[in-house]
Amino acid sequence: MFLIAGLTGNTGAAAAQTLLGQGEQVRGLVRDPSRAADWAARGVELATADLRDTAALTEAMRGVAGAYLLIAAPVQAEDVIGDYITIATSIRAAARAAGLPRLVFLSSEGAHLASGTGAVRALYMAEALLADAAPSVTFLRPSYFQENWRGVFDAARHEGVLPSFHPEDAPPRGMVATRDIGAEAARLLTESAPPPVVEFTSAIQATDADAAAAAAQVLGRPVQVVRPPREAWEGILRGAGLGADYARLLSGLYDGLHSGQLRFSGAAPLRTGPTTLSETMRDWV
Repeated sequence: MFLIAGLTGNTGAAAAQTLLGQGEQVRGLVRDPSRAADWAARGVELATADLRDTAALTEAMRGVAGAYLLIAAPVQAEDVIGDYITIATSIRAAARAAGLPRLVFLSSEGAHLASGTGAVRALYMAEALLADAAPSVTFLRPSYFQENWRGVFDAARHEGVLPSFHPEDAPPRGMVATRDIGAEAARLLTESAPPPVVEFTSAIQATDADAAAAAAQVLGRPVQVVRPPREAWEGILRGAGLGADYARLLSGLYDGLHSGQLRFSGAAPLRTGPTTLSETMRDWV
């Protein structure tokens, strides 16, 4: 049996789906079991725990062969990095108390860097805390999520524009689907000797112009990229509901992408997922 967090989200759902398809047993870590009733009907055992609740998390981890865990971005936290540290510390304590054999943790491209990566620095801190949480620990570090475009997809749908914080001359980069990340997490839980770090990206490199073209194809209307000025970013993010600290850190993440600071280490296996931007965007229509 494997413990899967984020069961009602993106990567966790994909990981659980992959494991169930392989005939594995799944225990889903949830805060609200009523939201996971469909999973329970499919035979998933539900464990109720918050990642900050070390005692409940310890019980959820007991008896499983491995766990896939992630920290949902605390977008309203006054101290985002401090929040990550608190949660990672709880995960480490619970994993060690439960004797968890294997941990796969969702991290990010650039998490090997101590600075210059904005919000990703929180995952650098989390990785440092979790490195010895279990006998086998793998940090899954994906590149830019295709689903990052979901928040502005309605602007493409209704106004024919795709807001982007990427510069016009940005080179193509891997934009990976969360379904592929979840499938890779399941693979890492079940393969015989997973590496300590896997860097993960799309098999297809893309720009924001490619994202606009994919949106246009799916929506059947012209879509044009628009680029707000740097000084407007944090205000735009605050207007979208993010707290001040997370808006600052997320803007710093894009600064890291622009400068080339936020990148893969090149020192770990690089694996790829097959899903295209168009395939992901079709699910949003």
